Amino acid sequence: MENYNIDASVTLVKNFAQNKTVLIPIIGQFNELKNDMELPATVSWLPNLLNLKVTKKSQFHEHVWDYNEDYLNPPKSVQGAKLRIDFNDYPSIPDFVMTEIKCLLHMCTVIPIAFSKKKKKTKRKERIAIRPNTVITQFRAGLRYIDKVFEDLSSLGQEFVDERFQSLTDILDSDFRETAKSFEYIAGTELRRFFYYLTHPFTKNILGSSIKIDFESLEWPAHEIKKREAKQYFENEDFEQLMLHSTFTVIDFLTRISQEIEDKTALKHFNAFNKKRDLNFDFDESTLNDYVLLRLWSKGYSQSFIASKCQIPSEFCDPSGKLYYHEEIRKVMNSKHNIRHFDHVRNYVNQVYYASSFLTAQLTGMRPEELSEIRISSCLIEHEGFDVLVSNVKKNDLENLTLFDDKWVAIPIMKDAIKAASLISPLKNNDFLFSNMDTVSPEKTASSMGSAGIKHFIDNYLNVVLGKERTKAIKFNAYMFRHSLAYQLHRIELGLPFISFQLKHVVDDVGKYTSFGSSSGTTLGYGEIAENIIANKSMNKSIRRDAEVERIKTVMDPDGVYAGPKAQEHKARLNKVFQGYMDLGYTKDEIFDAMAEQGMAVINVGTGFCFGGMEDYDKSIPCIGSLRCNPIRCKNAIVGKANIPKWKEVYASNVALLGKDGYEDRQSQLTEAIEEAKQVLIYLGEAVD
Repeated sequence: MENYNIDASVTLVKNFAQNKTVLIPIIGQFNELKNDMELPATVSWLPNLLNLKVTKKSQFHEHVWDYNEDYLNPPKSVQGAKLRIDFNDYPSIPDFVMTEIKCLLHMCTVIPIAFSKKKKKTKRKERIAIRPNTVITQFRAGLRYIDKVFEDLSSLGQEFVDERFQSLTDILDSDFRETAKSFEYIAGTELRRFFYYLTHPFTKNILGSSIKIDFESLEWPAHEIKKREAKQYFENEDFEQLMLHSTFTVIDFLTRISQEIEDKTALKHFNAFNKKRDLNFDFDESTLNDYVLLRLWSKGYSQSFIASKCQIPSEFCDPSGKLYYHEEIRKVMNSKHNIRHFDHVRNYVNQVYYASSFLTAQLTGMRPEELSEIRISSCLIEHEGFDVLVSNVKKNDLENLTLFDDKWVAIPIMKDAIKAASLISPLKNNDFLFSNMDTVSPEKTASSMGSAGIKHFIDNYLNVVLGKERTKAIKFNAYMFRHSLAYQLHRIELGLPFISFQLKHVVDDVGKYTSFGSSSGTTLGYGEIAENIIANKSMNKSIRRDAEVERIKTVMDPDGVYAGPKAQEHKARLNKVFQGYMDLGYTKDEIFDAMAEQGMAVINVGTGFCFGGMEDYDKSIPCIGSLRCNPIRCKNAIVGKANIPKWKEVYASNVALLGKDGYEDRQSQLTEAIEEAKQVLIYLGEAVD
């Protein structure tokens, strides 16, 4: 926001508070008469307050304050109405009280630091600035409640109210409580923040005296909250499928056009599992170049502009060097690249772009407003030797950006994803990562998507990867990326295996950055990273609890699938315990929840867990590298469904080394390891190619 004369604003507001008795009878009249009214000498400054510029577009006395020109490059999701507040929407609030609230709102936007909590430093940097849309949301909630308070008071007679309740400080504790009992709206975090402003010590400078009401103790009606049937994060199977499909799609694309792959682990898995896609046309760097040309030429771009985006092959031009009509170019491309239908090319390119966008969003956990601001050409930068990803840097310089809020550590697959998107974006002529897949017309300006657009964009991708029925059941929203990343990190902290090897890269690279970079000097653990990703404590607690329940289910579910010599004995014990509780009327889910509440823990050994506790080390027990929990060899080992990802990794890594130069003397061990991993996966019902 523009840096208005803060000292002048504060002085005028303090003068307002100190002259309440003079102003109360005249403020309403002066708002109407303006300069035609003669003012007492003590309040001769009042016109300066009422004509004060509170935003670039609005003055204090106006009924609508518009912040749209004060917020530099606001996310698309908050442009327009979310950056305006209309005081006409609250007709029951008296003029003087509304003026008090206006003063409070103005102070919250120009000197938010005055309303900070004086507590010890937290892990997160406290923001000195506050986004206008955030304050507007809080004040709308507060104004709605104050308006209802005065509406309820009007039953006492308007004349009595006008005489008795002339300021916010005149409202009694009992009045606030009476309205709260029948308030039709939910008393959420926005309203509670408004109450925080009302009772903050600094507010005395605005109201002339303090409001000493315990708003936290107000009793609100019980609102039936419509429960969301779908979870706020991707289920493990969906997460794994989306991550694998997206990763292999990006790797497939980059290898076809001879690009260097950053994520060597992904490339190893891609080759081991033979995940190259079957296409019914030839696709390489030449195909991509020609397709970029065709898309731009078909949309009406000039030949000179197209030449700045791609190469123009001679076979697409007439003898004078001018491009043929695009239908003629299509015919040349048909034979050149074996293309039957151009929709096939479009669908493949779209899938690569969707995959790139999904990986970027999922592995950063960005909020939708940040996702909509990612510019492909400038989002990847180096900071203190680390590659980091930033959305449109519009707040401050890089040093003032906060990890998980404004900047994110870029792991290898994210760099591959951005590279893939950067090679495709010229055919759209749109630098925003989250943007429509159509080519922008020459006469139009490229734009990004808001939350609704991102939902539609990702739903299109989920329909292809997971199917329409599953996509419908998931009920995707743009915050699911953030919640899913936090959920997976909580799982890892609890000892559950990495569902995606990309998550290990996230943890490792964030750990290095926070340890050696400029952030804190302390390596963040999995749970701490999750807490930083989700600032909402109740949401974070809920997600962690779900992870704890999953952890318990993997080893304590009587209906689970386990491998190992003592697996049946383990299941028998679990059935006996659970049956006892279920006979008392408890459901399985209630039993799992109770176990999580008690903090029940089980020894974790990476690829499985030990029945009866960890045994003493015995060198005679065969193992593969550090994988001591091998149910085919160890009598104490039990493996559950949750361990499938780790055994897949064992299988893939050894397949990749089979027949490789330099490993000739280890082929028998590799074959044995592959076979053991294969047996475990088959036992657990997992298909192996």
